[in-house]
Amino acid sequence: AHLRSDVDAFTKVLSSFTAKDKILRFLQYLCRFNKGIMQQGVLPLHAEDLKYLMEKNWSAFRVLMDARRVFRLFNSVGVLKKFRDGLKNKPWGDNLHPLYVAAQFLSALWPAIDHYRFLILIKWAEGSQAEVLKFSYRLFTLAQLITCLAMFIKGYLGEEPSSEDSKEAKRQAEARWNFMKAGLTAITIGHISSFPGLVTNEIVCGGTAMVSSAMDLYKLWPKVSLEELKMTTAKEDASARLMGISAAVFLSTLASVSFIRAGGMK
Repeated sequence: AHLRSDVDAFTKVLSSFTAKDKILRFLQYLCRFNKGIMQQGVLPLHAEDLKYLMEKNWSAFRVLMDARRVFRLFNSVGVLKKFRDGLKNKPWGDNLHPLYVAAQFLSALWPAIDHYRFLILIKWAEGSQAEVLKFSYRLFTLAQLITCLAMFIKGYLGEEPSSEDSKEAKRQAEARWNFMKAGLTAITIGHISSFPGLVTNEIVCGGTAMVSSAMDLYKLWPKVSLEELKMTTAKEDASARLMGISAAVFLSTLASVSFIRAGGMK
C-alpha cells in the first residue's frame, strides 16, 4: 500500500484527534531539535541574530507544548479501555501478559497524573509543573522500556514464521515496528524526565521524537493500492480547482494582514 498524497487524505488526517496531535508533536520536537542545533553554534549567525532565533523557536515550542496538553485531556479514558480489553484478550500472549499489565498500568497512570499538571497550568491547583512532569514522564518512560522489552521478545526471539503463515509474519513485523517505536519514545521521554541512563541532548531528544511521530502518522495516514495510485486522471480537475482557490485565499490573507497592520481597523 502507498500513502495518499491528495488533500482529501490530509483532511481526513486532520479530522482525527490522534493524528492532529502527532502532527503537533512532530512540530514541537522539531523545535527541540532546532534548539540543540543552535546550541552547537554551527549556524553562521551573529550572536544577536542567533539569540533572536532561539527565542522565537522556543516560544513556538512552548505554545505547541501547552496546546498538546489541552489535547491530552481525558486521554486516560482511552488507555483505561485498552487496558480493560487487554486484561481479557492478552494481546501480548500468556507468557508476556504480566509485562503487558505492568506497561498498561503505567501508561494509564501517566495521563491521569498529567491532568494534575494541567490544573496547575490553569492555576486551579498549586504545585510545580516541572516536578509533576518529571515524575509522570519517568513512569511513562518505564512503560516504554517494558513495552520495548516485550516487543523485542515477540519480534526477534520467537520462531521465524513459515512462508505460508502470513498472519504470524505480519504479527512479527508489527512487534518489531512497536519495538523500535517504544525504544525511540523511551529515549525521548527519558531525556525529558532525566531518567537514569537515558539523559542525552536536545538533538537526540528532538530527533527520536520526530521519528516516532512520523511512524505514528504513517500508520494513521490513508493508504491506496498501486492500482488506485495509477488512476489519478480523474482528480486532476479537482487539484487544479484547489490550487486556484488556495492562491486566491492566500493573496487575500496577505492583503487583509497588510490592511490590519496599516491601522485599517483603528
